[in-house]
Amino acid sequence: MTALRARPTWLRLVSAALAGLSGSLVLACLLTFAPCGNLHAQATGDMPRAEYYVARELFRVGRTLEATDGFTLSLNRARRIGDQRWIDSVPSLVMLGECHYQRGELALALEQYDAALMLLLANPTWVDQLQLSTEPLPALDSASKGIQWFSKSRPMRAAVAPTGVPIVDPAQSRSTTQAGGVSVSSSAAHLDVSEVLRTTGIALMRRWKALGPLAKHSPLSGPLDALFSRNSSHQTPWFVASWRVLQGISGLASQTPVDSRQLLRQGALVGNQSDYYLSPLALLMLGELEASEGNYAAAIAHYQDASLVAAHFDQHAITAEAIERLAACAAASGHSSAIEPLQRVAGWANKKSTLLQLSAWLGASELAIYANDFALADKLLRQCPPLLRNLETALPRVQARLLFVNALSAFGQKRATQGVASLERALKIMRGSASTGAAVESIFQTQLVLDLFASQSLTVVDTEAILSQVVAEPSPYDWALSPLETIAELTTARDPAYTQLLDLTVDRQAPTEEILASMDRLQRQRLFVALPLGGREFTWRSLVARPPEQLQPATRGVVAAARRRMPTLESDAKRMGELIAQLRQAPLPLEERKLNTDTKKAFVELEELSEGYESQLAFLSLQRQPLDRSVPPAAELAQLQDRLADGDLLLGLTVVGRQVVGIAMTRQAAEYWQVAEGTQIDASLLSLLTDIGATREARPASVAVAASAMAVWHTSAQHLTDTLFPATVQRMLADCRRAIVVPHDRLWYVPFEMLPLKTDLGVQPWIAHHAVTYIPTLGSIEQAFAEPAPVSETLGIVGSFFALETSMNQALAESVGQEIPDSHTLFLAHKASVPSVAWLKLKTDQLWVATTVESTGNGWDTRVLPLGNVDQTRVGSWLAMPHTSPARVLLPGMRTAIRSGELAHGDELFLPICAMLFSGTQHVSLSRWPAGGVSTSRLLQRQLEELQSEPPSAALRRAVLALWADQFVAANEPA
Repeated sequence: MTALRARPTWLRLVSAALAGLSGSLVLACLLTFAPCGNLHAQATGDMPRAEYYVARELFRVGRTLEATDGFTLSLNRARRIGDQRWIDSVPSLVMLGECHYQRGELALALEQYDAALMLLLANPTWVDQLQLSTEPLPALDSASKGIQWFSKSRPMRAAVAPTGVPIVDPAQSRSTTQAGGVSVSSSAAHLDVSEVLRTTGIALMRRWKALGPLAKHSPLSGPLDALFSRNSSHQTPWFVASWRVLQGISGLASQTPVDSRQLLRQGALVGNQSDYYLSPLALLMLGELEASEGNYAAAIAHYQDASLVAAHFDQHAITAEAIERLAACAAASGHSSAIEPLQRVAGWANKKSTLLQLSAWLGASELAIYANDFALADKLLRQCPPLLRNLETALPRVQARLLFVNALSAFGQKRATQGVASLERALKIMRGSASTGAAVESIFQTQLVLDLFASQSLTVVDTEAILSQVVAEPSPYDWALSPLETIAELTTARDPAYTQLLDLTVDRQAPTEEILASMDRLQRQRLFVALPLGGREFTWRSLVARPPEQLQPATRGVVAAARRRMPTLESDAKRMGELIAQLRQAPLPLEERKLNTDTKKAFVELEELSEGYESQLAFLSLQRQPLDRSVPPAAELAQLQDRLADGDLLLGLTVVGRQVVGIAMTRQAAEYWQVAEGTQIDASLLSLLTDIGATREARPASVAVAASAMAVWHTSAQHLTDTLFPATVQRMLADCRRAIVVPHDRLWYVPFEMLPLKTDLGVQPWIAHHAVTYIPTLGSIEQAFAEPAPVSETLGIVGSFFALETSMNQALAESVGQEIPDSHTLFLAHKASVPSVAWLKLKTDQLWVATTVESTGNGWDTRVLPLGNVDQTRVGSWLAMPHTSPARVLLPGMRTAIRSGELAHGDELFLPICAMLFSGTQHVSLSRWPAGGVSTSRLLQRQLEELQSEPPSAALRRAVLALWADQFVAANEPA
């Protein structure tokens, strides 16, 4: 008996013809080769059926949509015993999963992988039904394949395992007995065992990657361990090697220690001498393990071997994956020698595999970029779009990678606009959508953990441990091996995960230090999502601007290498500094025609240099360099207390679902508390905002009544104070000289400075007793202690804000700046040709804006306000060069969601504050709702005057207290 069956002639014909088939002919091809008749009654034949291999060929050329139909058809026609599927359904299920995986549909893919593995568990004796031959495996004839891209680490002798193995047919009732007592069906069926085991290995690998830390907690992990650790009755060498590979991959998700690396090494060869059909997968997994530890040279060797062996066995998807990972390791380790071999791979893959060809072109392109050969990179990148377009494929992961490398090339050539557009499209794909789901495993894992915990499928302990790993800061290897996936992960809002972690930390009554750290992580997450590239660009900006001797030893080498690679980085920064100093000494004309020629020329040069500089920062941020994010810093209890001055009280408040977690600390003490009455907090806050006229549903009252000691708002304010703060914290507030408040979420709408305290002096608001300072995150404490910056130029921007009448509005606006030296006022109602938004930002030390500033819940959108260079919904607008911002910004006209009575997430306050503070502004004063009228102009004028000699929070306090003595006339207060 020979176990080796020839490759069917029809399959060779289909392989040759598929590249030219139109979509409409593919289904006809499937139906032509599909068996007909009553399949349930069919007792013999090859398994899987013929249509499975047709669908596999469709997958090979990149037609994942049509391949899905083919694998579904194959699955429907697979063998059933009663109403149960059998082992021949495993390949179809796994390859359906592969189609979903390539389209970024991780949840659907995982369902198919799990279904396939559950079939194996449901049929533990299927292996005993195999009639394996003991004959040596024949050698693979590969002389004409032309696979010579790399040097293999060892001599290759490829052997062919049998594809059609006779089985004891479980559906046959008639049987005969051979010598030895083995029962065999009278007309034996043949199972493609190698395909079953190969696809099982793929399912185990994908499942391990997709689940990440969750894999060890899956209910399937234990049974799969037991299945593959069991010694098979078959001792045929190729089968034994296969079983070791599966045991090794399964062991990666095991809760019990398994030497997966050793098992994979043992299973990579048959009899320690022959490569076979599972060698590519074993080598790929060995490469993954080496790469995850930063052993890039060893990983590259494994990936090279995997790609060569996989190509010999026509496993083009595995070849593509090995090539992609090989290129990543080569880029991370700075080896550009792989460019030429990768080009040869792409040429060889022409009309064989779209996935492989694209992986090779993209890998070679990225390495060419790192080698500063942008002409070659762009030439190679131009090969990719026709492959994706002409084949009408659905390969979002590949599309995202193409866009990412395009962005890298664009930034490297200082084409910022093109780079930003490509990167945004790439990130949008990787974050997922309603049609594809998440294409990044960590995003998928985050949601899956939350879902499993909500359904009580995970314990509290396991949930906290897994979530801590899933949302942990990226490792150096994450940045080096998967920069696109890492940036997509960091810029995807995952507040529910951080909220759940804080909730679990509080529930188990963790130490104050741990609760503080969890609160801080939740607060910082919203900013990190809004920062360019998840905060990584800010890191590079700060590092390249500092002298080398001030850098940490581990960072110094990376930055030095970047400076050597980009010699203009340092010279451009120096020249920009000279131009900024020159322009800062020039006058501040508000009309473009009043700019002299030298000033115009210098500013144009500065803007051109700035655009190139920003491109270089983005280029560095996208590279495979292991640099951590550095802004804002993480909060630590001891450091915070050490930084506080005597008389300072730090108040951190974090919204966790329907409750609030608070922490109060002075230099000597720290305590946290919980407020479970989330509904009461919202109701009290909305009542207060209505009583003081901040919402459109304001209760009618004259200004005199609202300002009286008996005003109704005092009651709602006192109720909010008592709800938010326990008595011990209220005593700490009464004793402090300054309160530093760190709100979160909808608590940004709370006017803390006007909340009352019960003291011997009666009911008085905080601001009557002490100054109030806000900082965006707990770790941003240094921003509360910034030294006052010198102010030489003050600019006011005025719209219809102070009064409804134009002449009155202009008179009030002019009165604001009268006592301020070097003060200029720009009226938006006048037809003034302003030189540039960036010009105003560069030239202004102190900015006040008397016009209503619109804002949105999704970010900062100030279309009428000339404050930034690019899209104002991004924090990066204020971080862009020229890296100068007004030292002080006063915005009494912010219009937030509470105007309509809605408690949103506070981003329209939080994000602009962060944007300005992290770009160099030292003090921001803004209103939570658009005030107006004579009182606002007087308050603004007095505050500007006080700022000439007082710290910002003290200046605001003195201005408010002075205003209290004024008499209000309602007719002069339009808002």
